[in-house]
Amino acid sequence: MNLTKQEQLQRALNDAARDIVRPPLTLAAVSMPLSAAQIADGNLNIVRNKDTGCIQFIFPGHRAPQLDSAPASAMDWLVHAALRVREEITQGMIDTMESHSKPERLLKLGASWQQPATAQDLAGARGRKVLLMVHGICSSSEGAFCELERDGTLATLVEHYQGQVYGYDHWTIAKTPQQNALDLLQLLPADGQWQLDLLCHSRGGLVVRSLLTEATQDSTLAAVRSARQGRIASVGKAIFVAAANQGTPLAQPADVQSFLNIAAMLATISGALGLDLVIALARLVLNQGLQRPSIAALASQSALQAQLATGSSLLAAAQVFYARADFAYGGSALEQTGALINHLLISADNDVIVPYDSVLLPEAVPAADHLLDFGTPQKRQSEVWHTEFFRQPAMREFILQAVRSPA
Repeated sequence: MNLTKQEQLQRALNDAARDIVRPPLTLAAVSMPLSAAQIADGNLNIVRNKDTGCIQFIFPGHRAPQLDSAPASAMDWLVHAALRVREEITQGMIDTMESHSKPERLLKLGASWQQPATAQDLAGARGRKVLLMVHGICSSSEGAFCELERDGTLATLVEHYQGQVYGYDHWTIAKTPQQNALDLLQLLPADGQWQLDLLCHSRGGLVVRSLLTEATQDSTLAAVRSARQGRIASVGKAIFVAAANQGTPLAQPADVQSFLNIAAMLATISGALGLDLVIALARLVLNQGLQRPSIAALASQSALQAQLATGSSLLAAAQVFYARADFAYGGSALEQTGALINHLLISADNDVIVPYDSVLLPEAVPAADHLLDFGTPQKRQSEVWHTEFFRQPAMREFILQAVRSPA
């Protein structure tokens, strides 16, 4: 079961205990309201808006210019911790932070979001049609897809696939999408021969495309192609929901700090993102620089994006479905959190994280019934943003229609 946001915050601070400068680790000891401008220093400060509970970061020696125009009511913050910026952080430390959130594993979905797929389950799936769900950054199968339980959608999917519905819990800051794809294949029997349908969200789109690409310029992608033989017999439907298929400018080095505050804002109010993982990501970005490979892959012009765009794929264009949103920030519930931003940071139409047009595969022209839009450039909306898709009845119905459509 998902932890509460305070439990996630406490877990993140437990992981960061050796780097905490102030205050003491016990959250109850924090009660002094401070202005965000007053605490800009040489540390990573984790702060919470005292009225809305929105978690944000004040970065070392940096006062974001957006603060100057933020509403006065959004300037009163509680400091949860100041973390010193460590010059060296090991891969082992990164792995530990991710493992505290979730183990990497395949889940057999239907009865529980925490039921590992057994060897018997996987043997029973041999040669059968399977639906695989792949979550996005700082998330999990439960966090990303639990809203599918509304209206019995998940139960309908389990029935449609005769019990063969799986979720892939994987690490998104310790590993690249290519590594995730290879790890996934190594969880499958060598002779599994899955007839695979896919449902993915956000960064999960890059994992899926890495899984199915024929590109081999990257050594890990070459290993993926080799490992796929025998494990995946065919690929049918692929549903990309808010997928970063053409990346996001927020993953560029100049915008990563702003991306982290957007992620923290979304993690505060949504179960789709783990607050502890967002905090871990902020620590890693500051300690390892702005080119962390797992994040750099999300950039619009990343090497992975280029390889996936030029390589062929097992995906058939006629079997690909998309859902995207064009979100208006002003007056929305997100603006009311008091986050340390006062406008969306992507100049193009977007869902807060991914540009509207970047959800589509390069050069894709989907049929009208293969595309679900929440808002358009001509009529933006303020209800559905990056983490809110699966709450929408229209989204759940779209998924059911997609998996039932003729092959």
